[in-house]
Amino acid sequence: MRLFSTWLSGLAFSPLALAFWPSSDVYNSVQVPESPYNNDQPKVKVETLFQFPNNGSWIDNMVVRSDGNLLLTRLDTPEVWQVNTTSGNATLVHSFPNVTSCFGISEIADDVFAVVIGDFDSKTYQPTAGSFSVQKLDFSKKNATQDERALAGPTASEIAAVPESLALNGMATFAQDSNLVLVADSLMGVIWKVDTETGDYAVALNHTTMTAAPGPLPLGINSCTVLGEYVYYTSTTRMQYCRVKVDKEANAVGDYEVIASGFLPDNIELTPDGTAYIPTDPQNGVVRITPLGQIALVAGGQISMEMPGPTSTRLSKDRDVLYVGTSGGQIAPVLGTFTEPAKVVKITLQS
Repeated sequence: MRLFSTWLSGLAFSPLALAFWPSSDVYNSVQVPESPYNNDQPKVKVETLFQFPNNGSWIDNMVVRSDGNLLLTRLDTPEVWQVNTTSGNATLVHSFPNVTSCFGISEIADDVFAVVIGDFDSKTYQPTAGSFSVQKLDFSKKNATQDERALAGPTASEIAAVPESLALNGMATFAQDSNLVLVADSLMGVIWKVDTETGDYAVALNHTTMTAAPGPLPLGINSCTVLGEYVYYTSTTRMQYCRVKVDKEANAVGDYEVIASGFLPDNIELTPDGTAYIPTDPQNGVVRITPLGQIALVAGGQISMEMPGPTSTRLSKDRDVLYVGTSGGQIAPVLGTFTEPAKVVKITLQS
């Protein structure tokens, strides 16, 4: 039996959350009578933009390029794909040799991206310690047209191998005027900082909220992102969405705060006002969380087949569309049996 399924069945403290997704009225984790944020369940249109042909495919993370198209990483194979958000057509843009999987991806310069790669068994959920590194994919060809850049593909190079890491996962660019990226280590329960120019790296943030909860699945911090002076992160088995204030070197200078809890978070997408969109992979939905911690369901749900196993969310440049990448429900099949190939879901946010 899969470790995650075993761990889910042991969550005796939240059977309701795992059997059915409560309405936003019931599921708000913080009730603030005079909240400036309206967090009613939004009106949305949900449609499939692209789907891979085979079961077992698994989208881990995504990023929106400057042209509005998506780059996505795959966990089941060491590949990065591009999805045209207008046509829905997808193309393989790069395959990394000598590893099994791709994880976090983040833009570090104009059309230049850092990508986490390593060895991970998508059937047993076991990473290979010491196999992880941060790579660079450079799509920027200054004298080429956009079509020429797309046809040529990116130039790949290594930024840094991190042999001390145990399971690198989600990643975020720290600041526009910084060479740093932050990388979550799900097994070690820390956030590494990596200098994309020198390749130097060190542990930046380390707290109990980043470590795995007691149980058979050692999955702690899953993803991180940055807004203003804060690093935001999700901790999956602890079922927490948190933040911490940091200085210019990504060192903690404030308390580690739990913003919301009680659900199974994966990656994070943040708006400028601090509103988060978080996929809940085993719970088959996407939630919206206000800066005050109020939770509302955006789409999907525990027994919904709209988006089995959502892993990553990204907003379009105008923030009218939320793109969701999925694992096809591999971690926890819908109703115990239904899985499908990984896909990109397009959620149009309607006023």
